[in-house]
Amino acid sequence: MSLFASFIHGEALSEILIEGHNPYARQKLDTAAADALRQHVNAPDALLAYVLGREVMSGAGVFALTQTQLLVYKGVTRMVTPIALKEVAHVQAVRGKYGHTVRIHAQGRTYAMFGVDKDLAEAMHQALSGAGVQSTFEDKPPLGTLWAAYSGPQPSAQSCIADARQRLAAA
Repeated sequence: MSLFASFIHGEALSEILIEGHNPYARQKLDTAAADALRQHVNAPDALLAYVLGREVMSGAGVFALTQTQLLVYKGVTRMVTPIALKEVAHVQAVRGKYGHTVRIHAQGRTYAMFGVDKDLAEAMHQALSGAGVQSTFEDKPPLGTLWAAYSGPQPSAQSCIADARQRLAAA
């Protein structure tokens, strides 16, 4: 099945591996992720930020930050792992070979995702810092810029977060 997926998503995979840019990183949450995350967000808790990316050996995933917890969604299993903010030791976002990499150090484990959008990672960093969680954000110039010519327009990070906040608040 993964062989066929590489044919279907081959252009995107080449963009990630060669250009260091994930064309799926700055998108609005898909329905499956929004439905799974919504089950863990109860009023008055609200979404502050999220990032989309790729988890090693797990495929697409989401890290979503609310006022009280950090939610780790694995797309392949459609499972959500909630982590209380007080249990998060450190979060770092650094520019790597395949876009930004976000690492969450919590509960004695490290959760990592690569191919994350720079603007969504920066929004998460700012929200974490505002919540009192130790967080670092590092940016470097991109490896290449060919992707900008054929990726097409993307929604702004703020419009993605606003859309997700609205969808997760809906019961």
